[in-house]
Amino acid sequence: MTETNSTETNSTETGSATQEASAMAEVVITVDHVYLPFDEAGKNVRTDWAVTSVSTTRVSKRERLQVPTDLAKHLSKRDQAEIL
Repeated sequence: MTETNSTETNSTETGSATQEASAMAEVVITVDHVYLPFDEAGKNVRTDWAVTSVSTTRVSKRERLQVPTDLAKHLSKRDQAEIL
């Protein structure tokens, strides 16, 4: 019974993490530059931005972007972007 509750909790957390990753937020870059992984079209930041096997593109200061919410929080915590 305890294992089942544990599994349900993990699946709920994973579900909310997936929803958060798919949500987008607008940010403005506040440092000289950051490197972010864009999709194949080069227009949107990838939702799987934390994967290390993707190439990145330099983004300059003051650029506004739509990025996944979890990435926006990550950049904000590192003082690299401001969430609008």
